[in-house]
Amino acid sequence: MTMIVPIFPLPNVVFFPKTLLPLHIFEERYRKMTREAIAGDGRIAMVLLREGWEAKYHASPAVYEIACLGDIENYEELEDGKYNIVLAGVSRVRLLREVQHSPYRLAEAEEISDAPCDDEALDIIRRRNHLAGLFSRFTELATDGKYRGHEVVPQLNFEALVNMVASTVNLPVEEKQSLLEMDKVTERCDVLIPVLRRQVEALILVRKYQHIKPDDSSKN
Repeated sequence: MTMIVPIFPLPNVVFFPKTLLPLHIFEERYRKMTREAIAGDGRIAMVLLREGWEAKYHASPAVYEIACLGDIENYEELEDGKYNIVLAGVSRVRLLREVQHSPYRLAEAEEISDAPCDDEALDIIRRRNHLAGLFSRFTELATDGKYRGHEVVPQLNFEALVNMVASTVNLPVEEKQSLLEMDKVTERCDVLIPVLRRQVEALILVRKYQHIKPDDSSKN
């Protein structure tokens, strides 16, 4: 089954299902897109721009084929016609062809379902516990204890946890796009675990030595 959806291409955002994405909409074409989405079914597909987009940003630069469909969960229309919105990730989609380029882009898309996984299966439980422990430690270190991942993680199923980690960790957008394109959540998880482990180790070192201040070079 295919659908026609507005696409919102950005150079630095990869959106994942079952995550939330706050956006500030200020360009006129995307204000119109947002107004019409709110008046319609509230759906927008977020897609990553391909390398070299700068030369054609105000036209129709190339985008990746795999995107993420989002529902406008809430919105605020500002006095100057701009919007603050929050998108809730629904599913991955494959963009088949563009059907409109102006004032904003519309594409025919088909939904892509992740390979199903059983949250009660032992291999899923093992992966989830490993990833959850690392993510809880990561969030505490990254925010100086202000955000406690272990308070949020128990509310998430395996797919939502994996996708939250994928959207949170510091990775080049092309690598995040590769994660989005994976059909198996378990495969996505297995790539993220060593990435998150390295980032936790790096944060531990930063915290360990952050009290050490460099010598005042002006006294030399």
